[in-house]
Amino acid sequence: MLSHYDLGGYVSHQGISAGVENTNYFVSTDQHELVLTIFEKHSFEELPFFVELGEHLHKHHCSVPQPYRQADGQFIFTIKGKPGVFFERVSGGHVEHTQPYIEAIATALAKVHLATAEFNAQREHSHGLAWVKRTLAQIQPTLAENEQIIASKAIEHISQLPTSLPQGVIHADLFHDNALFDQQKLSGIIDWYFAGIDSYALDIAITLNDWCLNDDDAVFADNQVRFMAAYQSVRPLSKDELQAVPILQVQSGLRFWLSRLLAQREHGASSEAITVKDPELMKRLLVRLMSSLGTIL
Repeated sequence: MLSHYDLGGYVSHQGISAGVENTNYFVSTDQHELVLTIFEKHSFEELPFFVELGEHLHKHHCSVPQPYRQADGQFIFTIKGKPGVFFERVSGGHVEHTQPYIEAIATALAKVHLATAEFNAQREHSHGLAWVKRTLAQIQPTLAENEQIIASKAIEHISQLPTSLPQGVIHADLFHDNALFDQQKLSGIIDWYFAGIDSYALDIAITLNDWCLNDDDAVFADNQVRFMAAYQSVRPLSKDELQAVPILQVQSGLRFWLSRLLAQREHGASSEAITVKDPELMKRLLVRLMSSLGTIL
């Protein structure tokens, strides 16, 4: 594989455990540190959007690892019948406590949104509102009675959203385990495989829900104020966007509650091969978010 790249000669490789969608390896050459991603679910036809997006963002000085092209200009090769891509391996690791990093991730997200406004490729966000409604229709009859009420109340809130918010390509999954920090400096936003066209305010809401999460509502609110101020120092928001963010946080909470329920039912508990996150955490957050909007459950 490396013979098709100008990345140096092979030295070693090591598997990366606990992936969710793909199989990943760290690969060292005598010139570069790389990540080899083998895509288990995405097809050859889907992937050009994601890798071209990564290249676009990297060229626009966003904190996104560079995907490497082969000598013939192609990103994607075939390995054991599956698509593979080499990416730059950035330094750093995931952070467990997100509070010190809120401003950094907020400004980085705003820069991404400014950059994707100039990205011309089109792809619908796979887990947008249509996915939420479709999935809820399938899963709601299997939920406990109080959970069905929670989901129905969430949909009531979501129905109040404006219909013409500014849109572009969003990350759509910028939780703290999709960001890398090196000595408190953001070094990489990774895992762009939910990316697609949707409202920028939804991306803000998704990110807020994870990076500002705290069981103390006062701290949660303070963290959100800090996040929003940092984001708007780069990309000011319209009045409609500001009003939509709390409702979109409800949409995000519902989406991740449902997706985690599906993952738990399919895979059970986490293992070395796959990470399954707790749906109860997102359900509790969803209830808190709706309570802040005046809904008592």
